[in-house]
Amino acid sequence: MELREKLSKKPVKFLTLLLTAMIIATASAAMYYSLTMTSTIQVYAANVYFKVGTDNGTKGLVVTLGTKNTSATLTGLRAYPNATFTYTNPVRVRNNGTSNAQVRLAPSLNPSDAVAANFVYVKFLLNATAVGDRRWLNYTSNGASWTVPSASGWTTLAGSGTEWPIVIMTMANATATAGSTVTIGITVDVD
Repeated sequence: MELREKLSKKPVKFLTLLLTAMIIATASAAMYYSLTMTSTIQVYAANVYFKVGTDNGTKGLVVTLGTKNTSATLTGLRAYPNATFTYTNPVRVRNNGTSNAQVRLAPSLNPSDAVAANFVYVKFLLNATAVGDRRWLNYTSNGASWTVPSASGWTTLAGSGTEWPIVIMTMANATATAGSTVTIGITVDVD
C-alpha cells in the first residue's frame, strides 16, 4: 500500500506543478503588447544656409563654414570691459529657395558659469529688413551664472535669395580678466 500511495502522489504533484507553470506563463505573456511603426523619410534641399559676412577677417574675426554651409564657427570675437562691441555682419542667413521659410534663433550650447564673472552679455540679432521681423537671442550674466534665453519667435525669410545678417553684440564685465573666453552655441531653426 505504501508503494501505491507514493506512486499516486508523484503524478498529482507533477500535474499541480505543470498547471502552476502554465498559469504563470499565460499571465506573463499577457503583460505587454507591442505597437509597430514604419517611417518614410525624403531628403530635401537645404535652401536656407549660412554665408560669410563682410566682418569676416576684421578685428580678429574668422568665420568658417561647414559642409553645404549649414554650420558656421566664429572665432576671434571680442568683448571689452564696460563697452558694447558690435559685429554688424559676421555671418548671414540666406534663403535661396523659391518659397518663404520660417526661421528663428535658439540656444544650443550653454556657456560655462565658470567664466560668468567676466561677461555682462552676448547678444545675437537676426537682423531682418523689417524691424518687426527681427529676432533676438540674449545670453546675460549676473556675475555668477548665465541666463540662457528661450528660442526666439519665428519670422518669415522670403525666398529667391533674401539674406539677413546675424549681428553679434558683446560686453565684458568692468573687472573682467583679459584673455578670458566663453563658448556659446546657437542654432538657426528652419521650418
